[in-house]
Amino acid sequence: MPISRILTLFAAIALLPGCSQDSEGRQGVTGSVQVDGAPLQTGNISFTPTEGQATAGGAVISSGKYAIPRDNGLLAGKYRVSISAPPPGSEKPAPAMPGEAPPLAKDLIPPEWNTASNQIVEVKKGGFNSFPFEVFTKSATKK
Repeated sequence: MPISRILTLFAAIALLPGCSQDSEGRQGVTGSVQVDGAPLQTGNISFTPTEGQATAGGAVISSGKYAIPRDNGLLAGKYRVSISAPPPGSEKPAPAMPGEAPPLAKDLIPPEWNTASNQIVEVKKGGFNSFPFEVFTKSATKK
């Protein structure tokens, strides 16, 4: 085997640990989302760092469950949670006329869990990071 191939092979092997370091320190996050006592059928959840962590993340909510695998997970720290979901049977908003701002899409989730969320969770290193969320809309009575 020529020396250039051997050197290339050693260089490739030396870089392998660097590839796996991308997920080091990241934590998987799972949980559930219920709206007015029922699993949220379709939506999105996002986690925005509040302490300067280098990671933000999110996941699709399906049948009330979400998961962010460790490879794409979050670093330990506190995160602001935002949940969004289209109302059942809703359509995309009509396009705006030229020069007008596009209309905002309707959302099933109230602002205190969405655009004005102050919901904070703490992702812990090496811990079990499962966060269940119970959202109540203004049209529902809290139990």
